[in-house]
Amino acid sequence: MVKKKDKAEPNQASLDAFWGSEPEEEPVRGHTTDADPPEPEGPSGEIPAADLVPEDAPRSTVVILNDEENEDEGQHPEPDEERVVEYRISPRETPRNLPPSFLLSVDYSGQHNKAIVRLYRPDTEETVFWYDNTNHQPYCYTDLPPQVAEYKVKQHRGFVRTESVRLRDLLWDKEVTMTKVIADNPLAIGGSHQAIRDLLVERVRTGDPSNPEIEISHAWEANIRYRNCYTYDREIVPGMMYRIEDGRLIPCPPELDQELLDQFVKTLDEEEGLERIVSTYAPMFFTEVPDIKRIALDIEVYTPMRNRVPDASTAPYEVTAIGLSDNKGYNVCFVLRRDGHPIGQRGPNYPKDLDVIFCDDEKEMLLEAFKKIDEYPIVLTFVGDAFDLNYLYHRAQKLGIDLKRQCPIYLGRDIALLQKGVHVDLYKFLKNPSIRLYALSGAYEQSNLESIAQGLLGFGKLERSTEIADLPLYELAHYCWLDANITLQITTFKNNLLLRLIILLMRISRLSMEDVTRQGISSWIQSLFRQEHRSRKALIPRQVDIETAKGTEAHTSAVIKDKRFKGAIVIEPVPGVHFNASVLDFASLYPTIMKQYNISYETVDCPHEECKNATDNRVPETDHWVCKIRRGMISQTIGFFRDTRVRWFKRLSKDKNLDERVRDWYTVVEKALKVFVNASYGVTGAQHFELFCMPAAESVTAYGRHAILRTKEKAESMGVRVLYGDTDSLFLDNPTPEQQEELIRWSREELGIDLEVEKTYKYVALSDRKKNYIGVYPSGYVEVKGLSGKKRNTPDFVQEAFREMLSALSKVDTPEGFESAKEEIREIVNRVLDRLEGKGEPYTPDELAFRVQMTKPLEKYGSTMPQHVRAARMLKDAGYDVQPGMLIEYIKTKDEAGVLPVQLARDRAYWIDVDKYVDTLRSVFGQALDAVGIDFEELLGFTTLDQFF
Repeated sequence: MVKKKDKAEPNQASLDAFWGSEPEEEPVRGHTTDADPPEPEGPSGEIPAADLVPEDAPRSTVVILNDEENEDEGQHPEPDEERVVEYRISPRETPRNLPPSFLLSVDYSGQHNKAIVRLYRPDTEETVFWYDNTNHQPYCYTDLPPQVAEYKVKQHRGFVRTESVRLRDLLWDKEVTMTKVIADNPLAIGGSHQAIRDLLVERVRTGDPSNPEIEISHAWEANIRYRNCYTYDREIVPGMMYRIEDGRLIPCPPELDQELLDQFVKTLDEEEGLERIVSTYAPMFFTEVPDIKRIALDIEVYTPMRNRVPDASTAPYEVTAIGLSDNKGYNVCFVLRRDGHPIGQRGPNYPKDLDVIFCDDEKEMLLEAFKKIDEYPIVLTFVGDAFDLNYLYHRAQKLGIDLKRQCPIYLGRDIALLQKGVHVDLYKFLKNPSIRLYALSGAYEQSNLESIAQGLLGFGKLERSTEIADLPLYELAHYCWLDANITLQITTFKNNLLLRLIILLMRISRLSMEDVTRQGISSWIQSLFRQEHRSRKALIPRQVDIETAKGTEAHTSAVIKDKRFKGAIVIEPVPGVHFNASVLDFASLYPTIMKQYNISYETVDCPHEECKNATDNRVPETDHWVCKIRRGMISQTIGFFRDTRVRWFKRLSKDKNLDERVRDWYTVVEKALKVFVNASYGVTGAQHFELFCMPAAESVTAYGRHAILRTKEKAESMGVRVLYGDTDSLFLDNPTPEQQEELIRWSREELGIDLEVEKTYKYVALSDRKKNYIGVYPSGYVEVKGLSGKKRNTPDFVQEAFREMLSALSKVDTPEGFESAKEEIREIVNRVLDRLEGKGEPYTPDELAFRVQMTKPLEKYGSTMPQHVRAARMLKDAGYDVQPGMLIEYIKTKDEAGVLPVQLARDRAYWIDVDKYVDTLRSVFGQALDAVGIDFEELLGFTTLDQFF
């Protein structure tokens, strides 16, 4: 049955407007079911919903619980009776026997009250499942005796029993007896009202009338998600191979080349515990990853307003296209026919292998797409949690599709999940700073698909001939499919670099694919060290335990406001232009210090008297001491990662004598280790981290300052002037190669820290501001530090002028060359000013536009009236639908309002506020020109650089 659609205003939304620039911090709108995901047929399991949300992610205002938080079964709408569709989602396969397969995730099934494992079978390219049959149960620890613990929790309906266990308390370096409190479901331990962890408390009188009584918790390890607890206890490594034999899940250890392994071990420093750590991580590092079958999806949706992304939780408008692209050659776009809308022609760049399937019925189109994505172990999207899959779920609901039997999607809090496959939202993964900066070397600046595609693939989205709403259907199909194809290619470029990186991060962190692609580096490192504690049979300390044992007061005074201890040192810059400057960098300074000086939460200010009374283990500038008896857990783990990366994988990934396949894999391992190593101090030194220890955190920065200052003294004793220093690098004034080599050798021998030549500039221009300089390489490439010319909300005309200015500076080869550069820059500035003042071709509203995103409903801004909100109100008064997520584009005007939306500026006269635009120009150019000694104000006159040279 085909329904006719009412003719509506021809407009359609694209996520380009929504994600084209970085928004203000905003919660991702989401919706979750409060039920387990529906079962198609027979026994199956389900993945918890809100359980998979990144711990540092903003929450939506609607909180709907997952299956670990609500065990009631949810209700799904009845299917539409006027159309019977044969398609049903296929059941989950749970074989009793399975050949070696890759483990993708560990989850918790609320319906079955047990862990469920998802595996990828390479020979059939299918997903299969295994339910726990080991009778593993949730638990927490308490220091209360068993009788006391039982008395406190015996009335809780989830309580099962207690056991006495012996664990290692690393803080006090001794064995302790703890009581293990076991429950019959995860909610009983924590996550529900009056959970067991809430009952294991002691009420203590304080003697303070204002706060006469406090509660002291006696629960340990009660805040670990059950699926993670299960992973740690079973020593499961996501991303490694497992088989099922007579219903038992059995690991399949890889057969490593013993000769290769021996060579690998020889590159490492001998120490106690090295054999254990090598046997744990070597299989992860030397086992490659298969090319897992996967499909990417993108949708286009009708909307009556330009720059307006429809609300996915209500899905009010029809889906007009669904693009699909997989890594096996399947390339299809489903397109909805609309009355009176032209089909058009295939353009000159139209992909030869793209098939377009025209659909007359939207419901039928969704069902066809659902049928396809249900076949895949991995489904890739870009912003799929917040939009694509979220919208498809709610649109299916609106169209009367049977969500229980015909929709492979279900929703958690701020996340979209799949019944069988794994949904990977690449937007969340790629916007992770650790991935962008460390793994992908800052290849892109903005976290939108266009910027990422250009940075990683060298090409971007399809340039449209008109607005999406007006695109002929073939061009719409091409546009939609290409977004899906780009999303796929992001995981296939460089021999599947990104997919293999995800798998390796899963292995190291012990997190499932859904978690590792959505959570931040702090969660990865937290999970890594939780596993390390469990593997060592050590009690995971609480923050209050560390504070009690180590104290909370810093021994150093912070220089930066709101910091609790003294951080990195910044050596004052020598202002001016310096030719032939080199930058020497301490390779992974803080991780190296953590390894070299044995810095870990349990080793700094350890309980051993002999360490406390020693004199050769004192931390500079403090009264802290470091343990000489045992190796710190964090120190050893991060030190091993650091040495492994530098001494093996980084070096051999560039060895042309090795097979290209091996080198590609080594590159993946090197990048994964770089992520963990470079982020290790930033996480462990963050006060919100569960293993944060004040003495350890300030000891690392103290040793860092010590290393920088000693190296500065050494350089100056060699006759080399230090121009600037910041955290882990020194700018040297025209050092000889011999001087650089001597300094590198001295650092390795005296400090035990590797120093390397990071870069050499043709010239570097330093201002008197810290963290603000311009460096020009011999190639002419210009590096800009601390300048705002490339900010996303800077008007296009300013960004273009900024690029022209950098081009002028890149041509300078000698001090005298600055005179001609200065004249060129003056011409650039004057040309811009002329156009602003109407003396040349005026700028268009789009070129003048500032762009800021609405992050909440207009009425929620209250009495505060930022300029973009003022412009948004003007749009609303003009009849535009202004909603959260809309990108507000406005110009600054010389009238009472002070702003005018670009949409209105196209059709009416206005006077721009030249002074405001000159201020913007001044703020951008001023910073850059200050670094090369040119005063922006003087540019408007006629001064020279004589005072500079």
